[in-house]
Amino acid sequence: MSGNPFEHAEYNNTNPFADSNQIQADVPLTDHAGKAEVGQDYTSYTQYGDNQSSVYQTTTAAPSNAADDAKNAAKAAELRRREEELAAREREIQAAQVEAERVRTQGKNNFPKFYPLIYMSIPAEIPKAHQATVKFIYNIWLALLGTLALNFLACMLMLFAGIPNGAADMGVSLGYCFTITAASFLLWYRPVYNAFMKEMSMYYYFYFIFNGFHILFAFYMSLGFPSTGSAGLINMIQVFNGKHIFAGILCVFSTALWFVQGFGGLFFYRKVHQHYNQQGHTFDQAKAQVTSSAVRNEAVRSAAWSAATSGRV
Repeated sequence: MSGNPFEHAEYNNTNPFADSNQIQADVPLTDHAGKAEVGQDYTSYTQYGDNQSSVYQTTTAAPSNAADDAKNAAKAAELRRREEELAAREREIQAAQVEAERVRTQGKNNFPKFYPLIYMSIPAEIPKAHQATVKFIYNIWLALLGTLALNFLACMLMLFAGIPNGAADMGVSLGYCFTITAASFLLWYRPVYNAFMKEMSMYYYFYFIFNGFHILFAFYMSLGFPSTGSAGLINMIQVFNGKHIFAGILCVFSTALWFVQGFGGLFFYRKVHQHYNQQGHTFDQAKAQVTSSAVRNEAVRSAAWSAATSGRV
């Protein structure tokens, strides 16, 4: 036996100043206790690090979420903008395809029939869901032509019947047959046709503005003030007072047709406005489309002028 009292392994592996409970807890249970102990220490350190990391993440979660929300909102706005651009391009492509198909199948303009200037076909160009509405508006426009013709005929009979200011009424009513016919087609019928065909906000606004004036004009004409070119209510009473029955009957029909124009136009004005709201059109979109159209037209004019001047040289 050696004379060294600390030589025994049991004393070499223990600390005499350590807590007895701690010493007992650290007594190896197996031959691999040392390895397990090291692993336990490492695991404890790793867990501590994870706890510290989780505390840090908890304290910084709120600002990070706010920043993510802002980024997501910006991305959503950008996606909406791109979707609107894609939808506009898709409408342009569809319109171009319709035009190409029209040229392939029709090959020429078809309206008006006596002197074709443009191509117009409700079944071919208007979506099926809105064809009935556009057909009714077209029929109202055709009824307007008949109303103008009948109004002129009634005013002419008023002149022959010796009604005061009959000559003025007949002259103005004749002018209406040309000016109102062209203006109504160009300013409110064709715009609403294009609006349903292309779903563009600016065409709806053209229709709302000018068809609104047309509705007011129809109610004004139904009243029949003298010298206004109308065979409406007031002139109709004068004709019947003069015992001119046939002219009076024409004035009755003219007055009724002007009321039909007013109330019929008002009904479809409201119907088109409801469709406009359902499609989500806005005044800002209309302004942007008008500006874009003006820029394109200017570019086309510039290109045409450049081609013309270069050809001269």
